[in-house]
Amino acid sequence: MIGTQPEIVFIKPKHGRKVPIPQYMRDTKEYFGEYLPEEGLRVEKTLFWIRRKQDDDIEEVSESDNPPLAINQDAIDTTKNKLKKAKEEAQE
Repeated sequence: MIGTQPEIVFIKPKHGRKVPIPQYMRDTKEYFGEYLPEEGLRVEKTLFWIRRKQDDDIEEVSESDNPPLAINQDAIDTTKNKLKKAKEEAQE
C-alpha cells in the first residue's frame, strides 16, 4: 500500500538461538552486530523476520517489558575501527 508506515515490532531470539542480522540492516549507518541481541531489538516487520518467527527462531515481545538498550557509542566506534583495520589488513 502506498503511504503506509512500516510496522515496527520488538523481537528477541528464542532461548539459546543465534539469529543473524540480515545484510540490509548491517549496511546501514547504525551498527547492529552479526546476531540479534538476547535483549531484543526494534525492527521493521519484514518478510525476513516473519520467516524467522515461523521457524520459531524469534518471538515478538512487548517493548514495555523489555526497555530498549542504551547505545554505547564508544563500544560501537571501537568495533567499527577493529572491522575497518581487519579489512585493510586483508586487502594488503
